[in-house]
Amino acid sequence: MPKPAALLLSALMFSFVLSIPAAQANEDEDDAGFRRQLAPAVLGPKLGNTAARKEFNFGRSVGRAWLAPAGELQLDSWVQHRGLLCATYETGIRFGEGENGCADAEWLAPTHWLTRHRQCNSALIHHVGTDIDTDMVRVFDRVTCAQRLVRCTGSCPK
Repeated sequence: MPKPAALLLSALMFSFVLSIPAAQANEDEDDAGFRRQLAPAVLGPKLGNTAARKEFNFGRSVGRAWLAPAGELQLDSWVQHRGLLCATYETGIRFGEGENGCADAEWLAPTHWLTRHRQCNSALIHHVGTDIDTDMVRVFDRVTCAQRLVRCTGSCPK
């Protein structure tokens, strides 16, 4: 027969696990629950007769992205999970036009969700994803800014 102290400890641990908040993915990109970083566009090197792609640097420990004139795009990013219980992280990118780079940006296309990884035990995972969006061809010259977004489902930190 279990001792009363062991039962109390088990009950406390069970109630603690139930009290850990679980975030749900939200399709509303303006949701405050997303982690996001902005980066202004910088023209990359020109290759022969090909126009230069636009490059975006979100910081050394966060990652970078690029957009090519033909609509090819890539996000190369790191995501840190905080906690022991598992969560699923998705990274995405969207491109916009703003004053002086990213001020008051108007988003020119919806977010491109490129990666999805399950992470546990405080893991730091490298997320790399590519896509082609031919609609970006017509607005490529207007792009001055990119926003990296991270959304989480499961046992997400607040």
